[in-house]
Amino acid sequence: MIPFPPTPHANHPHPQPLSRLRARGANDYRKRLARAGRRSVRTPLLALHILAGVLIAAALGVGRQRCSVSTRPLAWWSRGLCRILGVRLQTQGMLHQGSTLFVANHISWLDIFCIAAVCPTHFLAKQEVAHWPLFGWLSRRAGTAFIRRGGENGAGEAMEQLVWRLRQGERVLVFPEGTSTTGETVRRFFPRLFQAAILARCPVQAIALRYPHPEGIHPIVPFVGDDALLPHLWKLLGESGIVAELYFESVHTAPHPSRDALARLTQAEISEQLMLRNTIPVAVSFSGLTR
Repeated sequence: MIPFPPTPHANHPHPQPLSRLRARGANDYRKRLARAGRRSVRTPLLALHILAGVLIAAALGVGRQRCSVSTRPLAWWSRGLCRILGVRLQTQGMLHQGSTLFVANHISWLDIFCIAAVCPTHFLAKQEVAHWPLFGWLSRRAGTAFIRRGGENGAGEAMEQLVWRLRQGERVLVFPEGTSTTGETVRRFFPRLFQAAILARCPVQAIALRYPHPEGIHPIVPFVGDDALLPHLWKLLGESGIVAELYFESVHTAPHPSRDALARLTQAEISEQLMLRNTIPVAVSFSGLTR
């Protein structure tokens, strides 16, 4: 007996037409070709830009041995890096001038350069960044402060550096989450570093940062878990249309109630801003933003 052919079922969908498979393969090939093309143009430009940064950093000397470290070289270098990577910066809100403790959510190492490009400031980074190839050396020359996570008094040493810089009239940015995330949510802010703003009696301003994408969470930008710097940079060199949105929230002036209250307040501001923006379609959310 010859069996009847099986009836189409949800568990046995019709095979895709050969033409559709060929079209998908051709589309994937074009995307790979475009990424390769972008890398072939951007890689030599990045090499020259890094060389320029090395020469400037060498001329400036070691950051921690100087009484005052200008943020202008880092701002200039960061704008150049964003242009090379094709990152378009969108900002909203007023940036506070003068001595300020900035706090922001953390998604990627790219955050530092996106923020520095529009908000010249010094940074507090984890100690591991100091040992990154070349970028760590450049960070030390730019006057970046580093915190030893897991040390006996790592946070205390970092806070002393923050207080001294803020009292000197400088601006410093910290990532109070203590780690990077995919950007879906904002983790609890550790309050200890907020004590620096209380001791220095300086304003605090939160910066909400996001990288919008039609799929929601950007598939390439987040630098989380066991990601390595150079492979991640290689991926970014092939990407197109990366947009970084930065929202400057309200300025909170001294006297401050407590470090715990500051941590909760700024975390809530950033979280609410990102929740609002994540509910707006990408094509619409750019409206009203200015560079």
